[in-house]
Amino acid sequence: MNQSIPEKLKGKTYIDPRTDTGFKSLFASKDAIKDFVDGILHLKGDDQIKNLNYSFEHTLRFMIPEERKVILDAFATTGSKRFLNIEMQKADHSFFIDRTILYKAFLIIKGKHEMDKSEEFKTLTKEEKEYRRYEIPETISIWICDFELPYCMEKYIDEWAIYSKEVLNGGVVETLFPKNKYIIVSLPKFNKTADEVKDPVDAWLYVLKHAHEGEPLPDFGNGIVNDALNRIKIENLDKTTLNELEREMIAKEEIECRLAGAKIETRFEMVDAMLANDIPIEKIAIISGISLDEIKKRRAQR
Repeated sequence: MNQSIPEKLKGKTYIDPRTDTGFKSLFASKDAIKDFVDGILHLKGDDQIKNLNYSFEHTLRFMIPEERKVILDAFATTGSKRFLNIEMQKADHSFFIDRTILYKAFLIIKGKHEMDKSEEFKTLTKEEKEYRRYEIPETISIWICDFELPYCMEKYIDEWAIYSKEVLNGGVVETLFPKNKYIIVSLPKFNKTADEVKDPVDAWLYVLKHAHEGEPLPDFGNGIVNDALNRIKIENLDKTTLNELEREMIAKEEIECRLAGAKIETRFEMVDAMLANDIPIEKIAIISGISLDEIKKRRAQR
């Protein structure tokens, strides 16, 4: 047993996979991400992902005209030229749908840039390049939300896409552009028991929802999920990971206390507290409602 376990984690089996540290540890292998994505996209046989590259906390920057950036929780590309981002959201916030669309816009631009500089594109004739000027790759945004989504129905997985109102009125449910997808997962609506878990996606969602509760989770007969559980098992973690998680937990508690008392404390005081705990400024902006420019000014003054 690791003797450096923080007090807040003693008595628990796993770290919380909904935290930044826990999420990265849970999906810290290509097999884990492939298993989850294959399942949530219903990919079977030859359609399954063959190869994949991924990174965590991936920053996308563009000049429009000043620099703008977003930080993706997880960014992945596949051999079939799909571009994906996977986001784990613990708390609701204003402009959630706006944020999903903004992140997707950055992802599409990133995908288009990579497509146009690929070896395949470079070998095209001038005429072929002109013909494919506006072609973009398939992009998929997966948002795992640990809060109620009022615009979702009773299903725990929803898919958003572009549809024609007239076509829908005619009774045909078919997206206009299959290469642009949003997969929205609502953990509060996922209420399956362990015995009801029958496929990889449900196994991953069960882990995300219940691993923090303290007890060992059952074996779902999925070796990839079992390996992931071992990665977030507290007794298997090194001191660096435990210290990072403890700092994250302390920062979260302080933020929640500040938010609870927001009626008597200013939002700038909340910003200062989060800066002191090294919270990324993009997250501070979302939580506090203060602009990135204002947050940067306060950071420079510290």
